[in-house]
Amino acid sequence: MEHQNTTILYNVPKVAYGMEGCTPFPMSLHACARYLGVQADYTQIMAQSGAAFRLTWDTSCWNGGNVDALFAFDQPHKLFVCGMRAIGRSLKLLERTPDTGKEEFKAFIREEIDSGHPVIALGIIGPPEACVIAGYREGGETLLGWNCFQEYPEYQNSVQIETNGYFVTSNWWENPETQALIATGAPAAVPFSLKEALEIATEVLAGRMCDSYAKGLLAYDAWKEALLCHKDFPQDAVFPILVERMMCHGDAMDCLSDGRLHGAKYLRRLAGKYPTYAESLQAAAQEFEKIVDIIWKEMIPILGGWERGEKQIRKLADPKNRQLFAAQIDRMKAHDKQAYSYLCQLLQTLS
Repeated sequence: MEHQNTTILYNVPKVAYGMEGCTPFPMSLHACARYLGVQADYTQIMAQSGAAFRLTWDTSCWNGGNVDALFAFDQPHKLFVCGMRAIGRSLKLLERTPDTGKEEFKAFIREEIDSGHPVIALGIIGPPEACVIAGYREGGETLLGWNCFQEYPEYQNSVQIETNGYFVTSNWWENPETQALIATGAPAAVPFSLKEALEIATEVLAGRMCDSYAKGLLAYDAWKEALLCHKDFPQDAVFPILVERMMCHGDAMDCLSDGRLHGAKYLRRLAGKYPTYAESLQAAAQEFEKIVDIIWKEMIPILGGWERGEKQIRKLADPKNRQLFAAQIDRMKAHDKQAYSYLCQLLQTLS
């Protein structure tokens, strides 16, 4: 079947790291929802996708991928299923496998874009984080859209920026981190009930191991142990090693700051909608808010700011500061544990 050579959807909202959000998959979902006229804000998407309640730490190494929302659940696709349902869609996914070629990806993109639906992709530019494809040229050889990494210096050789801000790249398939496409025009899905929303939160918050990953409440212990492993912060460490440590530590802080903030907002929203259960929902929300306070009022000042520059990296390398962080991590875990308890008790009354 013949296809169009170029189709571009204009005015898809920007997706970029900032104070309004720092979790790419919910950010991408929110941008698509706004473009499509779907009433689902970032708070709802963060909570109903499970991303708001996650914390993950790889116990085998300092893993820069810890923060990926994909690790929220132990089943890889559940984040996508819940996220799409949060914007009223069912999941239509195309993954990159040895049997899936570039032409299939291009056809998937053309079909969605030609029908007026942006596409969510993992990868395209940089790591396999979510981004939005808003258009294509040359039948899909060249893609346009929004990606959190589109202006990073290390990717400038393969990326151009349109006057409206969209990235333009023809090297998207050559990027091995381009892993999947998700349609936003799939059939509608049933909204979440209160019980289902709380089941998502408690499943993600629960402490457990999944392969080498400590998740939920257990991730706090793994994070703390990593910070207190002084041999990982030798006095003669080359700077890139310390940068890696700061990235993992900072990502965990960002994950909690962004996640628990919107998790609390969502629970307070539910409390207004379900006054019978408001006391438990408000109590859990307050615990999440205390975690955000610890990060912004205590942890960030120790680092000397929220940036990840040399000053913050040197501050993290100081063993006295890492002892302080360890104590704060224990306190944040206690608040998450209490929130988890409130939500589990509430779930029992709904069963």
